[in-house]
Amino acid sequence: MRFRRPPPGVTGREVRHAVRDWLPYPGRILAAAAAVLLLTLPALGAGRYAGWRADLRTLTTASVVVASAGALLLAARYGARAAGRLPERFAVATIGGGLLAGAYVGATLLYFRLVVPLEVDGALRGLPVRGVALAVLAGAFGVALGALLRRPVLLLALGVLLVGGQVALAGTAVPGPLAAVRLWLVGSAQPHDLPGCVSLAPSECVAWTYRHWPAGLSLTVTVLVAVMAALAVRRAAPEGTGADPSGSEGAGDPAAERGAPPGRRYAVAAALVVVGLVLIPAAIGNGVRQATSAVTTGTGASAPVGSPVEVVVPRPGRLAVFAVGLGAIRDCRAVAADSGRVVLTPVPGTVRYGDGVSYRWVGTFRLPAPGRWTVTCAGDEGEYLVGDPPRVEGLVGRLVELPRPLVWLLGALPGLLVAAHTALARRPRRPPVVAADR
Repeated sequence: MRFRRPPPGVTGREVRHAVRDWLPYPGRILAAAAAVLLLTLPALGAGRYAGWRADLRTLTTASVVVASAGALLLAARYGARAAGRLPERFAVATIGGGLLAGAYVGATLLYFRLVVPLEVDGALRGLPVRGVALAVLAGAFGVALGALLRRPVLLLALGVLLVGGQVALAGTAVPGPLAAVRLWLVGSAQPHDLPGCVSLAPSECVAWTYRHWPAGLSLTVTVLVAVMAALAVRRAAPEGTGADPSGSEGAGDPAAERGAPPGRRYAVAAALVVVGLVLIPAAIGNGVRQATSAVTTGTGASAPVGSPVEVVVPRPGRLAVFAVGLGAIRDCRAVAADSGRVVLTPVPGTVRYGDGVSYRWVGTFRLPAPGRWTVTCAGDEGEYLVGDPPRVEGLVGRLVELPRPLVWLLGALPGLLVAAHTALARRPRRPPVVAADR
């Protein structure tokens, strides 16, 4: 999706054209934000131990960092353009960065409360609000960096000033510019001795409070220095020199109006299909493990691969199969006493439980009747476990029950929509029928 460029003669200083210049490809930005949101949890858990469980505060902090980095990059690209007055660009970048950051952080909170519910390890205590404020400052700083790209000497001087400020403020109560971001989000810890406390562990007699205003002050001063440097550069160079005053190169060009060729759009659609087929099962599998509220691994009946396991089911329901250890199992089936058979419904992605012993949730049987059932799984080596399925909270607990073709369809849906939109856009439009004058 791409906004149409303003027509020739438009200065680009109106609000709607400034917004179009700030956010030229909203569809791409939305797709990138959705992909990053789905990948945040797997990325954080990639280097952790097997039983690591995420918490809402950690994920909120990660979303704040992503939103601020996105606001900084968009604003730097926006500030590098020569057209338009710089104060207007600062206003658009700060407001736009705050709105985008608020939307992304809000989507993160909803996603990890409704789709993949996570435990709250410590109160958020205004962390989303501080994150939006950080994105606003990042937008203003990004515009200044973009304006200074045409003056490498001043940009280098700004970098030297920031590093010098970090070194000068090291060990003081006010954090330096480079350390202020982390302390603005998590706070600077201040120890206080508890009066009258007696304990063998000294840490039990210390209370901690967290302050944010020193880091906020340092961030604000850093942004103000960059803004003043950018304003000085713009005053030294006349505005509008060597650039289209509308800020829209190629305005009026038919090729620019048509956008990307259909072949490129179909290639993008195919890439989205491939990415979706890989991303959605991984996101579901990782989300299932994080949103599991109860799992009874180790309490069911187990057997080596190839050997049957007999279980008595008191009522119709579900029965889970786990692969124990690192071995792979396949071709699982359940047979009732009356020779009725049930095929295993596989779990999307990889869902592992346990720390010392790994239990990989392979799939679930939906047993239509009570009685004695015989479960058999094949494989090269190892053993498998049959027991109650894990209890998974949130929407991801429903998604794990979907058949595999529906999971594939869910992953391929964005690419299919782009392909359908491209195909419909290529259809020739009928000219309007004008009634003949009577």
